[in-house]
Amino acid sequence: MHEPPAELDGFRVVPGGTLAPRGFVGGGVTAGIKATGALDLGAILSTRTPCQSAATFTTNRVCGASVTVNKERLAKGPARGIVFNSGNSNVFTGARGRADALAFIDAFAGRFDVPADEMLVASTGVIGFHLPMPKILAGVEALELTPDASEAVARAMMTTDIGPKTLAIEVPLSTGTIRIGGAAKGAGMVHPNMATMFVFMTTDAEVAGGTLQKLLSATVADSFNLLSIDGDQSTSDTALLIANGASGTGLTREGTADFEAFTRALQAVCRWLAQEIVRGGEGVTKVFAVTVRGASDDATARTAARAVTTSSLVKTAIHGGDPNWGRIVMALGNSGAVFDPELLDIWIGDTQVVKQGAPAVYEEALVAEHFRQADVRIEVALNQGEANATAWGGDLSAEYVAINAEYMT
Repeated sequence: MHEPPAELDGFRVVPGGTLAPRGFVGGGVTAGIKATGALDLGAILSTRTPCQSAATFTTNRVCGASVTVNKERLAKGPARGIVFNSGNSNVFTGARGRADALAFIDAFAGRFDVPADEMLVASTGVIGFHLPMPKILAGVEALELTPDASEAVARAMMTTDIGPKTLAIEVPLSTGTIRIGGAAKGAGMVHPNMATMFVFMTTDAEVAGGTLQKLLSATVADSFNLLSIDGDQSTSDTALLIANGASGTGLTREGTADFEAFTRALQAVCRWLAQEIVRGGEGVTKVFAVTVRGASDDATARTAARAVTTSSLVKTAIHGGDPNWGRIVMALGNSGAVFDPELLDIWIGDTQVVKQGAPAVYEEALVAEHFRQADVRIEVALNQGEANATAWGGDLSAEYVAINAEYMT
């Protein structure tokens, strides 16, 4: 995985990951859910209340017990923390699965003297198995929460991820500084729709609840919802943002310069984590970004960009370094996006391969060389408007097939 940069979109990157904002603690332990002995149970908690929270979830009709429980709880009030496990998704487990999710929360609430209705729960892993509750309960008892356990939190979330993904940045406001931190997991079954794999984010800014939800939903649409590894949307996808106001900078209001800075910072964190999810995807050897510009509206731009990143033929061409830009044209045509093919321009790297709806004059070797790079850039100009979008995908390798052919074995 990439190390976080020193600076991200003009904001200083600080240590501490998702626990870097003031007033947050967390931890991770080995509960024995995974046969490997890796960390598999963890939690994030705000020590300061009240909090505001916002979340988006999978739209898969088959969703985990935790998704149902969390939606119900957030409809009643904000959350100040989340307890989670990896290695078992608690999906398609009926009434017992719901009871187990609630028991997981209750155990954590009792252990750390937190009102149970202020906690959420998340589970990820294999579908169709009941949670091993004796291991879960023992794991909760063994869990310790500290402000310097961000890597343990990020590792306890992982399934087939090749490494932890966590980041924090500091944001100057007119009344002081705030921090935004995040941790993410996701390596396969990744094709979000109004949600993401697991992304748990924190901030010590003070933001009104409705404003926070609106901002998170918009940010997810332009980050996590524009990535794909394999085109399969998980049953447990959850993106969560908790704001506890511990910075003491006061309410960040819409329409102000401070709110604009907070928005840009949240977008920066989400886009970095989204790209890291693709970079660490199952069997991924290359990451490619598809930028569509000149679309008639945002929806058209997103639809067109995402179609290219999810095309198996485009993904295999990039994996093999095959300069076959016809697959990009095919994917655009299949996308459902409305555009005039005769206006189309396409670049691969710095080389224009399509100009005004026809093949351009170019050196094929330059395209092949770009496709051999670890980071591939594709740009599409629809030339029909002002809307733009960038989506991210990974190549499709034999290793991806091998991983998923033996997921349970």
